Amino acid sequence: MTVSVGSALSTAEIYDWSVVSGLGVGKDDFSRGFLGSQQAGSDGRLLTGFDPTTLIGKKGTRTLDRMTSLVIATAGMVLDGGLVEPQARESVGLVLGTNTGSIASIVDFTRDTFVQERPYLVNPADFPNTVMNSAAGRTAIWYGLRGLNSTIAAGHLTGLVALRYASRMIRLGYADTLLVGAVEEVSDAVSVGVQVTRGHRAAAPGGGVNPLGEGCVLFLLGGRGGAGGGTAAAELVDFEFGTAELDADTPALSAALDRTIRALLLRNALRPEDIALVSLAQSGDGTLDSAELAAVDQALGGPGVGRRIVAADRTGNSFSALGAFQLAAAMAVAATDRPAGDPVRPCLITSLGIDGSVGCALVRV
Repeated sequence: MTVSVGSALSTAEIYDWSVVSGLGVGKDDFSRGFLGSQQAGSDGRLLTGFDPTTLIGKKGTRTLDRMTSLVIATAGMVLDGGLVEPQARESVGLVLGTNTGSIASIVDFTRDTFVQERPYLVNPADFPNTVMNSAAGRTAIWYGLRGLNSTIAAGHLTGLVALRYASRMIRLGYADTLLVGAVEEVSDAVSVGVQVTRGHRAAAPGGGVNPLGEGCVLFLLGGRGGAGGGTAAAELVDFEFGTAELDADTPALSAALDRTIRALLLRNALRPEDIALVSLAQSGDGTLDSAELAAVDQALGGPGVGRRIVAADRTGNSFSALGAFQLAAAMAVAATDRPAGDPVRPCLITSLGIDGSVGCALVRV
């Protein structure tokens, strides 16, 4: 089954973006790290020594958890990029993807109810960090953003779903300018959860798995000609999502993703050979990764169509933020490979979840 949720008439465009990840701080660091020879490892996937005060200052940071600090730091770099005037921030909204919020904050707060002398002797200032939409809300307060504020959770597909939601809000007139993206953090609690999940899932092709990754990616999204009159770097054209059965095998998942890709191309009058770039998820789950590769080859007519890139090879598997990293990687590649003056080219971004959900996005970069 496929569900059409986009429109070929969408005019949501990306005018700026930024990243905080193990590859560095800012889009330039990310682009250099992704396009260079750096492989996924302790310097590419984890934020070692991350100190948010160097980016956002010390004032007001005492009660911020790590995930919220990541979002605030990334949002600040986009807002300070010159396309949003300080007096115009009130009209800016925020759409943030995160599957659960900060698991570390949830676990730490819950543990305090057991280890303190009385269950209620917890630090009330830590409670807001346990709420899933805390990072989006506190970031909006930090910068005075009074536009639409939403938190999106959809497992592996979170990044694409957040981009779809934000583009629809702009296309339907509910927002003019949005920060949209996703965030994920690595902690001991997250590592334990992933180990339990992977205990009954197959390894990736070749016997390995992409290590866990973390970071925040945010894009400045506006309508055509919006975002301070800047030049658009990319356009979110259309999206398509579908489902397979829960715990479906590789052929069933592959068939579901194949159908969504074909539907997306058909609706936008594109041939497989028109796709210049494919940004794959390849999250490290053997069933999902094999299904993704098979579906893309089947829908596009072979592995030779479209350049294939894998963000997780550099950033690790950032779960709910993976789709946002995939788009960031595509924009980094396009900015380097496209000759000056050449028109933007169609790019396909694909994603699959362990719940049987599949999805793809059509982006012009």
